[in-house]
Amino acid sequence: MSPLLTSCLLLDPQPLRVVTLSNQVTVSRTALADDLGEVNEMHARCSLGSRYARYHAARRTLTTREWDHLCDRANGTTLVTVPLHDPHRVVAVTHLMRTPAPHVRELGILVEDSWQGEGLGTVLTGYMVNLARTYTLDCRAITAMTGSGNERMLAILRGLDAQVEHAGEPTVDALIRVKE
Repeated sequence: MSPLLTSCLLLDPQPLRVVTLSNQVTVSRTALADDLGEVNEMHARCSLGSRYARYHAARRTLTTREWDHLCDRANGTTLVTVPLHDPHRVVAVTHLMRTPAPHVRELGILVEDSWQGEGLGTVLTGYMVNLARTYTLDCRAITAMTGSGNERMLAILRGLDAQVEHAGEPTVDALIRVKE
């Protein structure tokens, strides 16, 4: 088996249906190159604080090149989440991407402000960790970086038994063990 096949998910994950705390139904599916427009529209609906918490910069959009990288299955898995009743409106983007470090993936998630606090981030993060445990053959750990004031994400990470390192910096690094 080629090293490329053993280092990424072997299958596209099944779409994930989530009922939020306010009973809104969403579907998360593998991202496509054609989703970039809707993803950038979601970025425009996100506050500066939300974008900064995700990117550690005030990103307004992703470039075609960046999105193509995120959608390339050789680099990892990217999911888009849409409301069931509005399948062209992206409300969350979740990534589990390869890193230069062997056996380590990086988790990234951005949930549109109006959908935060609905349990979506918790479910999507747990889903990606489960995918890493189930399908990513050589993944032993997942890293995540977030703002030190991003209490929602810190709570999600702690709920997954992540080692969270506070160094008095504006960002926090977390490590989730997948396999020993």
